[in-house]
Amino acid sequence: MTFRDTLTESDRYFVGRLESFGDIVVGFSMSLLALQLDIPKTPQEIFANASRYGVFFLAFAIVSVFWIRFHRVMTCGFVPRRHDLVLLFTFLAFVALTPYALVTYSRLQGVEAYSRESVMLYLAVLLGVLATNWILTVRGMRRAWSYLDDRERAQTWRATVAGAFSVVVIAAALGAIAFFGERAFGAMIVIAVGVPFALRLLPRPLSWALGPQTDASGTLAAADVS
Repeated sequence: MTFRDTLTESDRYFVGRLESFGDIVVGFSMSLLALQLDIPKTPQEIFANASRYGVFFLAFAIVSVFWIRFHRVMTCGFVPRRHDLVLLFTFLAFVALTPYALVTYSRLQGVEAYSRESVMLYLAVLLGVLATNWILTVRGMRRAWSYLDDRERAQTWRATVAGAFSVVVIAAALGAIAFFGERAFGAMIVIAVGVPFALRLLPRPLSWALGPQTDASGTLAAADVS
């Protein structure tokens, strides 16, 4: 039995519609990436600026990761309630902005040696995606904890803690860029390399701290699905 089976029929239908809507948003964002590639006027221009293809594949990969995160949220404890819906639509809005932010950054970096504003725009959008996804993941994890097997609990726990690390790192990077500019890139590189190693030291999930509230019959309390 999965957590979604505990929802009413109308809620299950609504969640399915939300998943379809999210797929459309992500698919539209990916299609916009291809439109950002200018049509060459001569054969020589096809490979004249090869970096734009790198930006395309990087942005495509990032949006693909966001799509995977989106489906994890929808299949692990999501309930179509007011707060969760606001968070979900905010998350999807930031996902839709990601291609624009990344392409803007790459183009301005080609014009200027360093564009603080474009870096801050991209980091702000990335922070919005990660923060809303992390909150949704935590809310869903608390609701669905008792319905997950050991492997799913470990995966969800690590994803949640990794999300918290990511939010802190990106927020710190955004502040550092705003106040220190280009000098902050060195610190960002060190942090980016160190975080994966730090995640290997994470303890195993604590079910007593993260499990949902249940009553005597094992039914989820109303407070956990609101």
